[in-house]
Amino acid sequence: MIAADTSYTDNAALLPGDSPELTLLAASPKERVESIKLNSTAWKGPLDPDSYLAREDHLYRQPLTRDGLICWLLVDRREPEGQRTILSSCETYKKKAWLAHDGELSDTIAYGVGSVYCRPEFRGQGYAKRMLQELTIKMDEWQMEKAANRTLFSVLFSDIGKNFYAQFGWKPFPSSHFELPLISKDDYNQQIPGVSLPNTRDLAAADVQSYICSDTVLQKERDLLRTASQNSPSTKIAIAPSFDHYSWHWAREEFYAGKLCPGRTPPVIKGAGEDASGVYCAWNRNFGETPEENTLYILRWVYDDPTTAEETKATVNAMAAILRRAQLEAHEWNMSTIQFWNPTPLLEKAVALLDPSAKVVHREKTSIACLRWTGADHGLTKDVEWLLNEKYAWC
Repeated sequence: MIAADTSYTDNAALLPGDSPELTLLAASPKERVESIKLNSTAWKGPLDPDSYLAREDHLYRQPLTRDGLICWLLVDRREPEGQRTILSSCETYKKKAWLAHDGELSDTIAYGVGSVYCRPEFRGQGYAKRMLQELTIKMDEWQMEKAANRTLFSVLFSDIGKNFYAQFGWKPFPSSHFELPLISKDDYNQQIPGVSLPNTRDLAAADVQSYICSDTVLQKERDLLRTASQNSPSTKIAIAPSFDHYSWHWAREEFYAGKLCPGRTPPVIKGAGEDASGVYCAWNRNFGETPEENTLYILRWVYDDPTTAEETKATVNAMAAILRRAQLEAHEWNMSTIQFWNPTPLLEKAVALLDPSAKVVHREKTSIACLRWTGADHGLTKDVEWLLNEKYAWC
């Protein structure tokens, strides 16, 4: 399945990374397929190459990406379309976002950057660096577009540490998580000594849309962003947690489940909630290259901040009960762990009820949340705070 792309027969013919003949172009449909074939050796995981290509096409058709995904190629401008050698590639994803400054909130556009890839045989030439330099130029041009399409920030999630992307403006932001082990049905049915947890209920996709992505919930999130920006020394931004994000993650897990778990009904439980306290979460199952890498990720938590000690206790207990339900769900789908990103103090208390020895993990190499902010060039603050920095926004 690796493309027979042999325009350069040896490295002596390669252009240097700073050559003026190199350019960044949007891939043709055929070239996009070729780029997927090339990176399949690195990212196909447990899938065979044909299934990996089918997965990418399946995700491309999802509402989150079908109208805003661009595959970019670094190529020699002298080569004609259809014969261009792919030196390096990446993708950008158009995302709805929010921006709040001085108590005013506006809808905006952000971009996610992903699938950054340089062919192994061409590495060491500076192609990935040149590609990202060219990409930032294009993004800076997008900032000058009409207000409806203007973007002042983009995000990516680095799996090569914090330094490489920072040189192009994608600065690392808080990237921490909790991990919890699985529990069996028997363990789930046993009480935790000294702790009385409420009952939870499972959420289907429609429930997630109602309790986590409704207009009412999203308006609350917008209001919190707006309030946080009042008299603040930093602008507040967030990727809008729309239902399309969850649908994309679920399309990914359902595709894997269909390939790796033949004969089993695709996963229909998409999260859990506790109505009395109004605490809800959405999750997805991520199938890794080996079973040890299988992870149930909590994509997003939704709850109101408690105002009394009694409400705080109820909220923390509800969170702990939901986490236990996630631990059971992970067990039933052969996951190795559950994980959720950037825990709040309330969630830290909930984890302590289940596992007092659990510690927050601060990631230094993988899934580093990075943000490129250019708002200061357009009259906004130099400092920016990324809110709602949870797994749902990963790309």
